[in-house]
Amino acid sequence: MLWIWTLAAMVTTVLGNDFSQVVCRHVSVVIGNLWLARVHSTVPLFLTDVVSQHGGDLLLSRDDGKYFEIQGRAGFNVTTLCLTVQGIYDGDVTPIVTMEVYPEEHEARTKRATHVWSLSSVPQTTDKKALLHSFEPYHQLWGEETLSASTKHSSSPALSVHYPKGSYVGTSVRGAGFFTTPTNLHDGVTSLILKYDVYFENFGFGIGGKLPGLYGGDKTDGAYKCSGGNNPGTCFSLRLMWRENGDGEVYAYIPREHQASDFEHRPDIHINYEKGHSLMRGAIRFRSGSWQTVTEEVHLNTPQQANGRVKFCLKHGSEAEVCKEATRLNFRNHADYFLRGLFFSTFFGGSSSNYAAPNDCHTYFRNFELTIP
Repeated sequence: MLWIWTLAAMVTTVLGNDFSQVVCRHVSVVIGNLWLARVHSTVPLFLTDVVSQHGGDLLLSRDDGKYFEIQGRAGFNVTTLCLTVQGIYDGDVTPIVTMEVYPEEHEARTKRATHVWSLSSVPQTTDKKALLHSFEPYHQLWGEETLSASTKHSSSPALSVHYPKGSYVGTSVRGAGFFTTPTNLHDGVTSLILKYDVYFENFGFGIGGKLPGLYGGDKTDGAYKCSGGNNPGTCFSLRLMWRENGDGEVYAYIPREHQASDFEHRPDIHINYEKGHSLMRGAIRFRSGSWQTVTEEVHLNTPQQANGRVKFCLKHGSEAEVCKEATRLNFRNHADYFLRGLFFSTFFGGSSSNYAAPNDCHTYFRNFELTIP
């Protein structure tokens, strides 16, 4: 048997149920017996060990909780690969693990997800600078008068945003926005995951409004320009958006050039070259009156090639997470354009008054996370 890594010290801090399952799959014999196993778990699993029955080296190259990539070299020729997967899980539902195996013709390398930044709650304060301290450095802040800390729907203060009845992007008080690039987010990031919880109070979704998402572009202020009908080619933005009845989407300011040949005819895209494109509209649905967890995962394309992708997930309480993905996209045309961080942006709109908030309402945000997968 082969031991990959020890997490015993960490396991003592994790409460849950022990798990162990043997999974076997056919594998083609290749030069050097190199292989890649893609392991899927039906529920989140804290992986503690993986043991091969065939000797050789193992390396964990990806760990997303429910999806794992394990690269290895068998110590001898095999036609069926068997791994023992061990871990810890929470809840009453026992994980079921499945696996696909592919021959690999290159050396395995180690890659673990990198935690960049997190913010579970904000300070209980009326001072706006102190309220937003953990988002620093931030840029182009507006609407700070609508921001506050609130424990109305959580034990720790959440960041609250107020939308007065009748407000939309054309009114003076309408929501809030800023760009933030955490200091731990280095230059050159091509894949990034944003996660946060959001609570809609007294919505009234109207016909649409914006929510925070990821953004990127060059290293200058040009990265902050992809919104409000501006798409200068120095940036891209992938905010989320609610539509009528809470229908969700990724609202994308991305280049017009070098998209896939069927870009304008795909059923998962609503084209709008004047504003942003709607990706996966209605694939998930937000709800008023409860917490829900949003996840946005972006993988940038090779410059000027339509091979980028964005995944949008939503989880309501104990319900199963729903995920949709848009692929074959061009987010950037230049090799030095990268993901830059969080674009916090929320308001009713649309630029016309028919987007106005139908009620006096609020959103609440907590548990922000940025992770490099």
